[in-house]
Amino acid sequence: MIPFVVAAILAEIALRSTPNSYRYKYQWMQENADNVETLVFGSSHAIYGIRPEFFEGKTFNLANVSQGTKEDLWLLKHWSARYHRLRTIIVPISFFSLFSRGLEYGAESYRCRYYSIYMNCDLYPIWPQYHLELSDYRTAKGKLGTFFYNMLVKPVGNGCDVYGWSDGNKLEGKDMKRWNDGSEAKAAIQRHTAKNWNYVEKNSQKLKEMAEYCKKRNIRMVLITTPCWHTYYDNLDKRQLSKMYEIIRQFQEDYNIPYFDYLKDSRFVADDFYDSNHLSEFGAAKFSKILNDDINK
Repeated sequence: MIPFVVAAILAEIALRSTPNSYRYKYQWMQENADNVETLVFGSSHAIYGIRPEFFEGKTFNLANVSQGTKEDLWLLKHWSARYHRLRTIIVPISFFSLFSRGLEYGAESYRCRYYSIYMNCDLYPIWPQYHLELSDYRTAKGKLGTFFYNMLVKPVGNGCDVYGWSDGNKLEGKDMKRWNDGSEAKAAIQRHTAKNWNYVEKNSQKLKEMAEYCKKRNIRMVLITTPCWHTYYDNLDKRQLSKMYEIIRQFQEDYNIPYFDYLKDSRFVADDFYDSNHLSEFGAAKFSKILNDDINK
């Protein structure tokens, strides 16, 4: 058993030494929480769609793929004692945001361990699946390949730029076949349509806690919905979309929160999108400039 245990320990160390956005974002906040002025939260729509370099003031993107309201709230509160200049937080509300059961229950539950390991997050149980890279063979295998590539070929990046934005959805990688036949949009809608509304109250409560937190500290909370292509928004479940807007309107009334809805914004063209519901690097630059202007107005 000794060689096996030693090999497992070495593999875990190797996996943890591979650069990733979670570690980078945590370290950035550790170093800059005192001076940051605007923070961006949310899931893939934000990490790929909002580029802080185009915002006024010191802005950072704390979003990550499949990040939910629970993680957003935890990240916002984690550096509470050090916010001396924080004035604005941007919180995207997507078609699925308020209906999600939670990161630990979805297809990407393996991402929970990244918050535990790299962000000192205590949201999840102490079970190995939430605290060991090796507990998921699929992702561990891929990351070991990245580790050896990083060590033997050339250094790999953190998965995001210095501002926390990810350029992983580059236009050159767009699947034109699935874009043209609409199959990608159909699959995305199927993933994002809720089977039930059992978790709406839970997610709404997390947003309320974020709103209350900001209200007490004179921090402006801004809600947005990012742009999508017509093959996506034309086919969304109307009841779920209506419920999303109903909750947002209530938030606006209760907390005097501004909301910017870009879901069907006609200023965005095909090349602004990587797929039906994510912006390309060009679309992200365009959107970020528009959003910065709208917030400042």
